[in-house]
Amino acid sequence: MISSTYFLSFFLLIQVIFGAPVAKLITRVHTADAVTKMNTYTTGTTTVNLPPVEIFISNGVTYTFTLNNEAAAAPTTMTSIYTDDSDNNNNNNNDDDENNNSTPAQTPAATTSPSTNNGENGSPTAANSPNDYTPAATGNTQDNTPTSTSSPQGNAPSSTNSPDDTKPSSTNGAQTTTSQQNTISSSTTDEETTSSTESTTSSSDSTSSASSGSISAPSAIAYSPYTDDGGCKDTSTIESDLELISSKGINKIRVYGTDCGLYDTIIPKAKDLDMKINQGFWISDAGVDSIDDSVSEFIEWGSNNGYDVIDFITVGNEAINSNFCSVSDLISKIKSVKSKLQDAGYNGKVTTSEPPAIFVDNPSLCKNSNIDFVGINPHSYFNTVIGANLAGWYVTSEQSLVSKACDMDVVITETGYPSKGSSNGDNYPSAENQEIAIKSIIEKTNGQVTILSTYNDMWKHPGPHDIEQYFGAIDLFS
Repeated sequence: MISSTYFLSFFLLIQVIFGAPVAKLITRVHTADAVTKMNTYTTGTTTVNLPPVEIFISNGVTYTFTLNNEAAAAPTTMTSIYTDDSDNNNNNNNDDDENNNSTPAQTPAATTSPSTNNGENGSPTAANSPNDYTPAATGNTQDNTPTSTSSPQGNAPSSTNSPDDTKPSSTNGAQTTTSQQNTISSSTTDEETTSSTESTTSSSDSTSSASSGSISAPSAIAYSPYTDDGGCKDTSTIESDLELISSKGINKIRVYGTDCGLYDTIIPKAKDLDMKINQGFWISDAGVDSIDDSVSEFIEWGSNNGYDVIDFITVGNEAINSNFCSVSDLISKIKSVKSKLQDAGYNGKVTTSEPPAIFVDNPSLCKNSNIDFVGINPHSYFNTVIGANLAGWYVTSEQSLVSKACDMDVVITETGYPSKGSSNGDNYPSAENQEIAIKSIIEKTNGQVTILSTYNDMWKHPGPHDIEQYFGAIDLFS
């Protein structure tokens, strides 16, 4: 009985177990329509014109300058080398040391060479042969050749001989030369420079190169009161010259010496025309004391007449570059002259003028001489890798370089471009290229520059490139 009950219970349990529903796993797969999602990412390239960098190597010392104002106008890097082979930093070296400083390397960052730059004023003397200053350079090395053989003097020269022979002699003077020592390389240009090496230029001392007369006037122009044979112009000619300069809207002139009617004609006429004068004391190859008589005469004149007509005083023009004196001697002379002028009632500014490399290589000349600003004479013709159309960029770049080296204001006291002569690298002297170069200079400097020169100076020695007589530019200006 019990066994039957257990059996039935077991049987029922089995039935319940097998009768219970069994769970099943069902997987459903749904395939949806494909959906494409596209993300678009736009990328761009921004070109930034960084300021070019100039590397200036002077006697083994490297200076690096960022030219912040010239980003779009120049190559990225320029290298300039100036080497002084003298035994000391006072530049008491011979002419060949000064001239054979470097040769441009044919690379994108071209290494360029020093050159020489001569002023407009001054009458030559026969004592110093131009060959004394001609470098024994090769290739593209620049020359240290003065425009003429000596200097204009404090007393009116008395000579009727040809400028190639005997020149007027005197005791106080101002000889000038077209020299350039510090140069910067460049390779690109948007303007064409003509390749003609010559242009027809009048030999008269009262004419300049042919031009359109469409360029805005500079603030100042160099003027020399000399005839073609090196004598002094007469009073009426000087007065007419100054009237022409004034009619062009130029109200300042640079005069390099104290001779040929400075006190009797040039200064009185300048006063009548409301013009100012950058008055120079020319240091000759006799050294810094060669200006003593000129300084004394000037002080005597100023004590009686005042100094209102004087814009500023320039003690020496490229005296270091021409090896006429040492840096230390020039520093001492500038201090002495400035002190004498101040004692005599002159309260204006005093400076000296040299090619840019002289100041970069000798910062004491600007920092220890008590000059009120730095005067530089940059000439792009002597940079063989820069054509006429980049002349303005060149001179302002040199101005910036010297400003940083000296930490002072820098004034371009002389620059220009020849209208005739031999080619020099990418420079081809012609009336057309002179106009291109000077237009570039005026635009880049906003006219704040002294242009060399008023007329062609046939009394000068032509120099190794046959250019020194052909810087006359007065007809270029409207």
